[in-house]
Amino acid sequence: MPKEERANLVAHLTELRARLLRTLLYAALGMAAMWFVYAPVYRFLVQPIRQPLESLGGQLTVRGLLEGLLVKLEIVLVGGLILAAPLILYEVWAFVAPGLTRSERRAARPLVPAAGLLFLLGAAMGYAITKPTVTVLLRYIPPDTRAWLTLNETVLLLLKFYVAFGLGFQLPIVIVLLAKIGIVDSAMLKRRWREAVVGIFLLAAVITPTWDPITLTVAAVPMVLLYVATIGAVMLVERQARKAQARDDSLAG
Repeated sequence: MPKEERANLVAHLTELRARLLRTLLYAALGMAAMWFVYAPVYRFLVQPIRQPLESLGGQLTVRGLLEGLLVKLEIVLVGGLILAAPLILYEVWAFVAPGLTRSERRAARPLVPAAGLLFLLGAAMGYAITKPTVTVLLRYIPPDTRAWLTLNETVLLLLKFYVAFGLGFQLPIVIVLLAKIGIVDSAMLKRRWREAVVGIFLLAAVITPTWDPITLTVAAVPMVLLYVATIGAVMLVERQARKAQARDDSLAG
């Protein structure tokens, strides 16, 4: 390997190491902050499930001495990573951006904050439908039976539920990226809208713990609207690409 390439490789590895260490520091600080605000976060997290549960005379229970600590660690871990996510995404962007062209950086820059915003919107949607979902599921408890839900299993289910919705709302980012590299276009997205709607409802069925049609529809409709908005975003990307191509052609001419 030539001396100059070796120096560049060492510089890149040094930068990567520094950014990884800062990423770990951000995650640790986020978890530390979450540790001190755990009590209100926990109450907020389980509020949608506590009210319908207690209305039936049930409650959350702890089966072991370590279960409470385990639940706290789970919430601190997930919450801390969410708190640190903007800084972590910045480190990723700062490392990747120098390898992109100016036009690629300009096109990709809005996607980083958009991904974070869409994740929060998805998690908020999951939180909003938790209470009606739990209410529907509790209707299937047999008569003369009291619901005693295990704390750890319930909190894990809620965390997975919210994270799944947050990831599900990343669909527009994925489609826009595919459009940028030429795999999909707005015409195809318009032509395949029926298949897309079916796929979105199937995705909503997977990430919601109930097949209740009302809950399923409430979960799927925002993602369908996001799909429609994504078509508009892809059309904007295509328009910008055509302008850039026309400008390059005029300069070449």
